[in-house]
Amino acid sequence: PKEPMSWYLRHFPTTETFLGSGALMTGEASPGYLPYPDVAALAAKRLPGPKIIMAARDPLDRAWSSYKYNYVVPALDKAVKGKLMEKSVPEGMTEEYYRENHLFSFEEMLKAELKVLRDCFKPGGTGETRAREKFGNMRWAMNEFQRRDKNGLPPLIDLDDYCYGGKVKHLVPRKQWVELIEKNPDKIINVPNLHLVQSFIGRSLYALPLEWWYIAYPAKDIYLVCNEDMRDNTSDMLNRLTSWMGLPDYDFSDVIAKGMYNVGGNRGYDKPTPWNETDLEAGEGEADEHDLLEEREEEIPISAALRKEVLEFVRPYNERLFELTGQRCNWL
Repeated sequence: PKEPMSWYLRHFPTTETFLGSGALMTGEASPGYLPYPDVAALAAKRLPGPKIIMAARDPLDRAWSSYKYNYVVPALDKAVKGKLMEKSVPEGMTEEYYRENHLFSFEEMLKAELKVLRDCFKPGGTGETRAREKFGNMRWAMNEFQRRDKNGLPPLIDLDDYCYGGKVKHLVPRKQWVELIEKNPDKIINVPNLHLVQSFIGRSLYALPLEWWYIAYPAKDIYLVCNEDMRDNTSDMLNRLTSWMGLPDYDFSDVIAKGMYNVGGNRGYDKPTPWNETDLEAGEGEADEHDLLEEREEEIPISAALRKEVLEFVRPYNERLFELTGQRCNWL
């Protein structure tokens, strides 16, 4: 880490401000921590005793949302502004033209990633072996490696660090896209945040990164929230969560009635977005992969065969998540 702990703590209220506000607890929202075992170990070393809340969305819905907001939106933005690395793509065209002619489909991206993940997850694959090489002899993790070996449990996998690899060559940023780019040199792939674009499925396999956090922290201090419950069962979800956090009972009715926070054009938690405005069509207003916009029962544009393949692939990891956390989400 580049910054000391004092830098991190300066992002929180001072003692005087905190006590003066009448608050009982403070925290932060940082989804970028989850995928990295090193971060789990460092957090446990520097910050013992927090309550950790893991919010998870239906894997296929999350992947589709991430495809739109982390691939389609920035790709179109770069194309319209004439800032593409792919020089075979013509400049000066409309957004609709680029969408129809120069973007990889969601189906293409999923198929390419599935191939890489299956290879990484196979017995003796890089996800397992590289994780063992790096963490197997570290004091904080070695007991868990030994426990899994003794009981024949699934291996720990360092997904983000070892399954996707780095740049292959100038216009091929990841190995999973080699064939796609060779067949479609006039399609856009070099966009910002490639660590999100490479892992539409991978970042939906919540159990794999979360298992490292369960090694670093006691199970009693980690709680799973199903994103769907935030909208469909808001009051019950909040009451269960605050009870787990040790907070006093509270009637959230007035808060819930105002709408949703940190969605649509309202970033942060100062101003809610009314419920009727959260049913935005995809592309209207601002959004990112962590938004809880309904997207109006939008049909995900993949074939029935691929949908079945993806759901069968993620289902064991869903079950692994539910067993790990003691919570169950209503996913297919």
